[in-house]
Amino acid sequence: MLLIGFLISLFVAYGAERRGSLTQTGALWAVIVGTLVFGLGDGIAGLALIAFFLSSTALGKYRRGEKAEASEKIIEKGDRRDGLQVLSNGGPAALFCVLYSLTGKTMYLVGALASLAAANADTWATEIGLLSKSPPRHILTLAEVPAGTSGAISLTGTLGMVAGALFVALLTWLEPSQGTLLRTLLITLGGIFGGWMDSVLGATVQEKRHCIKCGEATEQTRHVCGGATLVTEGIAGIDNDTVNALATTLGGTAAAVAWHFLVGR
Repeated sequence: MLLIGFLISLFVAYGAERRGSLTQTGALWAVIVGTLVFGLGDGIAGLALIAFFLSSTALGKYRRGEKAEASEKIIEKGDRRDGLQVLSNGGPAALFCVLYSLTGKTMYLVGALASLAAANADTWATEIGLLSKSPPRHILTLAEVPAGTSGAISLTGTLGMVAGALFVALLTWLEPSQGTLLRTLLITLGGIFGGWMDSVLGATVQEKRHCIKCGEATEQTRHVCGGATLVTEGIAGIDNDTVNALATTLGGTAAAVAWHFLVGR
């Protein structure tokens, strides 16, 4: 199965790199992550990984110019995923698949699927939320903040988050087994939980910067205006990739623990 997973991942990563959806390091890590998820996740996890990647890539390109205009002064990275982005979104799922392969416990497969649901939920929330006609609000203070701000929420983005989690969770129906309905429910809830935690962590511990040239808030290490930036809030070194990794791990862990207590295997 690992060989099949490697070949599928290599094919997908090569095509994505050629089309500009992945950097070279992103493609390399996509092969590694994909091999583990496809090879050790009973196929269904690999299907969820492809669903996440293709849907998030398509959403990233949809009305790209409009979204870039709304967030170009804040967001550090574009829609071409690098190695850290691949690891933060798919790494937890790969780890869960390794644990599933070693133990045979379904809870870890549920964790893998829920972590991918969380990654998809967060991505859909961001991409769809950027198209909102009204400005987003800080998840804790509810004050209006610029589009693209980490820790910001909107009704449009929240609906996108729920849809993103549900999209991945419903794929589990393609692999019928005992407890399919419960598994789908836990994956959905785990995905939503991970998506919400991404916003909470983004609002609290993620580093926030200000440009020393123009004074605007940003997540960029070098602002679009050309000025250097300094960390003024959050914890230095905890960037968006770190928050994504934590949130997807938390979403997967929550679903896996819930499955363990409810089903026991």
